[in-house]
Amino acid sequence: MGDWMWWIMTCGISLYFVMLLLDFNKPSKKLMDQIDSQEQRRREMELRQTKLQDDVVQIKSRSEDIDLQMEDLEQRRKDLLQDANKRRMIHIEVGQFTMGSRQEDSPDSERPAHPVQLSAYYIDAYPVTNQDYREFVNCVGYKTPIHWQRGNPPMGLARHPVVNVSWQDAKAYADWMGARLPTEAEWEKASRGPDERLYPWGNRFVDDRCNSLNSIGTTLPVDEYALGRSPYNIWDMSGNVYEWCEDYWDEAYYQFSPSTNPKGPEGGQERVIRGGFFGETRANVRTTHRNSSPETHTRETIGFRLAHDSDDM
Repeated sequence: MGDWMWWIMTCGISLYFVMLLLDFNKPSKKLMDQIDSQEQRRREMELRQTKLQDDVVQIKSRSEDIDLQMEDLEQRRKDLLQDANKRRMIHIEVGQFTMGSRQEDSPDSERPAHPVQLSAYYIDAYPVTNQDYREFVNCVGYKTPIHWQRGNPPMGLARHPVVNVSWQDAKAYADWMGARLPTEAEWEKASRGPDERLYPWGNRFVDDRCNSLNSIGTTLPVDEYALGRSPYNIWDMSGNVYEWCEDYWDEAYYQFSPSTNPKGPEGGQERVIRGGFFGETRANVRTTHRNSSPETHTRETIGFRLAHDSDDM
């Protein structure tokens, strides 16, 4: 075999092994490319994760700032409401009064007349009006009384007492105002004073001092009867509309009620209402007259006013 043949064979064999080596490296390079690609994606995901974590930290920080601002605003709202309550309410000093009726013809639910000692408290000078209640409805989106239209009370009745509100509705409004409903004892003391008046203005019924049976047959503005004010200068506690009290109803409650700060029975089916309404007789607009209604019921004859503990004002 000549040298040239040997050389050709050697070159051929070398070329063959080179081709094998190249073929062997092809999948390895492809695999490495895939590994590089996955590594790149991993780094990108890590960057995204880091950014998301930073965003979460920022959002949490902003959320905490917003929470603090909301707490501050809520506290400021409560402070403003407290100031508004002071301006709107009358302060009743600590002291004793006679609760219940001494009249022989009065219902059993009003007897016996008995002394009651009450801590100092505040109570609204007027019942809650349609105008007052509309502000509450607009602020919190609360349901409106059934006779309102498009979120508004009947035209011209802004200063009339709000009606068609249940005890639960009245309680919701009181909570929003940072106040509460008066107890039955607080209501009666504010109405009759310390001298056992039969009516807020005195012991003789007078037609033109309250909105009752002999009036126009519907509600009137809460400041209509200046001469019908109670000894504490509180308006509209006789006639116009009944008013929800905090207490559960018990016809025989006076038989066992405590002599200091009574708050009514622990439970019951109905709540106390006081004051009579525009269609009541003179007997039912007396300061001692008691009545009741289920707390879920709404009537065009029932409204409410607010009270507040003296220590918290």
